[in-house]
This record gives sequence, C-alpha cells and structure tokens, in this order.
Amino acid sequence: MTRTRNAQALIMLLKCMVIALFVATIAGTLHAQEDPNGAGGASDTAASQPNGKGAKKPKIEPVRTGSPRETIKTFQRLSRKLESNLRVYLLTNSREHYEDLVLLIPQFMALIDLSSVPPASRSEVGYETTRYLLDIFGRIPPIDLETVPDEDAFDEDAEVAKWRIPRTPLKIIRIEDGAREGEFLFTNRTVAVAPRFFQRIEDLPLRSSLGFESWTRAGPQITGPMIPADTLTVVPDTLKEFWLDTPIWKVIATTVLLILALALLIIFHRVINRRTSDRESAALLRQTLTPISTIFVFSFLDPFLANQLNISGQFSSIIEVITTVVSYFAVTWLVWLLIRTVFEWIIGAKGIPTESFDAHLWRLVGRTVGVIAGIVILADGAQELGLPLYSVLAGLGIGGLGVALAIRPTLENLIGGIILYIDQPIRVGDFCSFGDKTGTVEGIGVRSTKVRGLDRTLITVPNAALADMQLVNFAKCDRMLIKATIGLRYETEPDQLRYTLAKMREMLHAHPRIDRDTVRVRFGDYGASSLDVNIRIYALTQDWNDYFAIKEDILLRISEIVKDSGTSFAFPSQTLYLGRDDGLDEDRGEAAVSEVRAWRRSGQLPFPRMAHAKIDQLAGTLDYPPRGSVEFRSEDPEWSEVAEPLSAEPDQDDDQETEHKLKAETN
Repeated sequence: MTRTRNAQALIMLLKCMVIALFVATIAGTLHAQEDPNGAGGASDTAASQPNGKGAKKPKIEPVRTGSPRETIKTFQRLSRKLESNLRVYLLTNSREHYEDLVLLIPQFMALIDLSSVPPASRSEVGYETTRYLLDIFGRIPPIDLETVPDEDAFDEDAEVAKWRIPRTPLKIIRIEDGAREGEFLFTNRTVAVAPRFFQRIEDLPLRSSLGFESWTRAGPQITGPMIPADTLTVVPDTLKEFWLDTPIWKVIATTVLLILALALLIIFHRVINRRTSDRESAALLRQTLTPISTIFVFSFLDPFLANQLNISGQFSSIIEVITTVVSYFAVTWLVWLLIRTVFEWIIGAKGIPTESFDAHLWRLVGRTVGVIAGIVILADGAQELGLPLYSVLAGLGIGGLGVALAIRPTLENLIGGIILYIDQPIRVGDFCSFGDKTGTVEGIGVRSTKVRGLDRTLITVPNAALADMQLVNFAKCDRMLIKATIGLRYETEPDQLRYTLAKMREMLHAHPRIDRDTVRVRFGDYGASSLDVNIRIYALTQDWNDYFAIKEDILLRISEIVKDSGTSFAFPSQTLYLGRDDGLDEDRGEAAVSEVRAWRRSGQLPFPRMAHAKIDQLAGTLDYPPRGSVEFRSEDPEWSEVAEPLSAEPDQDDDQETEHKLKAETN
C-alpha cells in the first residue's frame, strides 16, 4: 500500500513538473516575442508570427542598420507601411491586419539601442519611444537620404562613429560592443531625449494620411481585435483622458481584470487546500496547484493587456513590473514546494519517523536547497527588472554579516543539531541524563531537543547546550551495573566471613541473569561499625524494570546467606564494655623492643626505607591465595579469563618484566 502511494505521489510530481516546464516554455516564447534586442533580432521574431488562420506569412523585409542611411531608410519604409496597415485595420478591425501591425512594432524597436532599459520594461519603453520618433519625423522637414552618410563615410578605426539628425538632438551611433556590434542605431539616450524634444515641436502639424494629431495620443487609444471596434464610441470623453500615459478607461479595465484574477486565485487556493491529508508530501503537492495556476493566469493576462487592451506609458511599465514580480514569485513558490515534496517523499520512502531527528535534518536540507533555488530565481527576476544585482549582493553580504551576528544563538543551535545527528550520542526514545536532569528523549528538532523528565515534565534543551554537555545514555548499556556494600557485625568470625563470601559468589555465579565473568565479591574494608563486603556485578538486561527486579532478587538471596552463616547485618552502634583491664602483654612487648634494638645495633633498622636486599628476600614468600583456597598453587587457565584489566591491550614492557622474573625464579 505504501509503495502504491509513493508511486502515485511520484507520478503526480512528474505531472506538475511537466506543467511547469510547459508554462515556462510559453512564458519564454512570449518574452522572446516582446524583446526586440533579444537573440535572433527583431526581424527573426517578427517573421515567426502567423498572419491569421490559413493565411500565408507576409513578406518581411530585413531591418538594415549597416549605416545611418540604411537606418533612416528602414525607419521611413516602416512608417509608410505602418500607416497603410493601420488605415486598413481601423476600417476592418480584423485579426489578420492587427497581426500585421504587431509585426511592425518589433522592427521599429530594433532600430533603437534599448540595452540600458531593464528587460521587463524594454517592450513598453521601445514602443513608447517609437511613437515619439514617429511624431518627430512627421513634423521635421523630410530627410533627403542622399545627405545621410553611408557606411563608407566612417573610418573603421574611429573611436566614435555617429551622425546627428538635422535640426534635432537625436543621434545615430555605431554600436561598438555587444550582440549588435557594428550596427548603427538610435542612441540609448533617445529614450530620454525624444519625449523632451517632442514637447518643443508638438505644435507643428503632423504629416500623416490618417488624420492623427499625434501618434503619442492616438496610439494608446488603439485596441486589439478582441475588443469591439465600437468600444471607443460608448466610452465617455472624460475616460479617454490620459493617466500615467494610458487612457483612464484602460486603467480601470486593467485594474478590474487584476482584481478579478487575484480573487479567483485566492478562491482556488482555499478550495484546493480545504482538504486535509495524512501525508505531508501529498499536501505539499496539492499546494503546488496555486503557483501553477498563478503562472497560467498571468502568462495569458500579460499578453492580453499588452496586445489587446494595449496599455502604454508609465502605467504599462507599472503593470509589467507587477506581472513580472508575481510570475517570478509564483515560480519560486512552485520550486520551493516541489523541492520540499521530493524530500518529504524521500522521508516516507525510507520509512523515517516523521518527528525523528533524521526527518528534521532531511527537511532542513530540503529547505536549504529550496532557499538557494529561490534566491537564484529571484536574482534572475531582479536582473529582469533592471535592479543592480551585484550591488544588491554586495549589500546583502555586508547585511548578512550583521544578521549572522544577530542570529548567532540560532546558528549555534542549528550546528549543535547537526553535530547531534552526526555523532548520535542520543536518539528519540533513549533514556539519558545530562547535567542534573534525567529523562527520555521525545524529539530532536533543528533548534532544540525535548526530554520527558522523571516527573513527567517536558524539558526543552537548546541543541548547542546539549552538544556541549556530558551525556549519559542508559539506552547504550549492554549490561547494567549492580553495586552494593554489605555491612556485617564485628562479632563475625573470620571463617563465618569466608563462608558468607563463598556462598555469595556461588549464588551469583549460578544466577542466570548475572554475567558470571564480572562477579566480584570481596571483603573490602573495616567500616566504622561493620565489616564491609563490596559487591559489584552486571545484570544481563537493558530494561529498568527488569534491572530492579534482578537487583531485588539478589539482595533477598544475600539476606538468606547472611542468616545461614550465623551472623547478621551491622548497624551504626557503640558497645560499652565494663570489665577489668588486664593491661599489656609485657613478654611480647619486651620481645618486640629487643628485636628493634638488634636491628639498630646491626645497622638493619628498616626506617625510613627497607633495604633492597630485604625486599628481594621477602618477594613472593607470602601464600596468596591463602593456603586451602581452591586457587592455591592452581594452574587452571580459566582463572585468567575472568581478569578485568584497565586496558584492552597489555603493556609490552610489563610482560617482558614478568617473563624475566619467571625465568629468574625457575633458575
């Protein structure tokens, strides 16, 4: 069932990616149609446009810009053709003739250097500048092409090759670098100079067969074939006035369309996200429908506003910026959701618990990849809008340093979480202790770790602090230590003590839940009021309840052994003896004093140190294990297996020294 769901999610993801690719292809095609300075040139773009259903493509003459003469000649030819096609379109309002008009606009724009204009506004700025040039050339005296220099008039080695149009500040200059190197175009300053110069000559009559007073006033009033031809007849004159270089009625229509599109997208988003899903990947995949629908809506709305409603001027630039921003944010949102979906699918496919640290780390990696991809997409969008990207990145670098200092604790916790994942000292469900706290780990997040304490309170510890603490992970124990000290009464006889020790060892070696190789029961010390027996053993369990049950059983059996030995447990007490003091043993005391005097006379007094010869003489003369013990003079090799060295590897020097001693004793 899980594999089937994963397969369905993968198929759904692939469908969304195909849709996104299709949308991107449409958007790229539309952008290529609007960009006169893009790859392939304006004439190639125009040549690819259809001329109505079933109609042949019109013959399009190339845009020639090899010299100022060819540039002016091309502009005059396009002007005549524009007037002819526009006259027919105003009479017929047909789609075919409107497409003929649309083909001419990129050719006009190809005569202007628009490299300094942001790509998002290049289409509108080029169209507006074209209208100003039509108004200027229709008012100044006609230009005699014989007076315009050709390509032979300029030296190829000249630093600047330019020609100024008579009686105007407009110039045609040779492009020295870039994709259009060597072409003669209207300078990039034409965008700013043409409107100002037109205001100076606006009162002059316009030479035009269409009866226009001004291209800049008549052009924005034209609409596409999808808008009825008699629309302007029902529009009040007050709404035909301009606001931001666009007729007011077009501003209202555009605003209504944008609000309607936004409302539909919001309703669609709420409808598709009303349904809840158990799987995070399915929910994320469903959310991708919102940015996909946004991309679709604006991919068709943008060309409708530009080509059918024909908005222009500053208002068109504002709308162009808005649609560009929305489109890039929608693409960023889509990529972000798709990346998160892929990583959630990986978490589900690997069977990782959704609230485990591994799942949180996978999500962190997915979000990091999504943020990087989003930054790249938004940076491309900023470049499209003409923002100084490198300056912005430099500012972000300086600002990022300040932000990094401000969020230093968060970064420390993030790094601490990564360290906990790599080192894995604890995992979810482990019982551990840190500092003065003890509890069970319930969750390891990106910023903090949650521990359920013994008092059932939830303890939240920052990952940075937890990574620096000494962690005791009881879940990693292979065996659990039982350590106790048994105090026997001082009246216990030595043989009673030996009996007790022996029986305790027998019981522990026989116990099935005790590691017999680690049994250690020794008479450890003379306590203040007891003979202390130290017990250290390991229970073969990793469960706390089982551990306490085993420990309880061991202590009860020890109680029975002590009782059987005839002694009992000691308790803090003081005993007061009333009796006659027999004094010291004078004979033994005199013997001890005499022996010390003999040491002094013979120069063998062992103070402050004992003579080396005496030490060598005494070495190994004491019987240990004591006489009568099962280990006395035993050569059983099994006793070497129960040793508990402090290091896993023996010291080579100690082994050599022991070997020399054994050889010396043998000799």
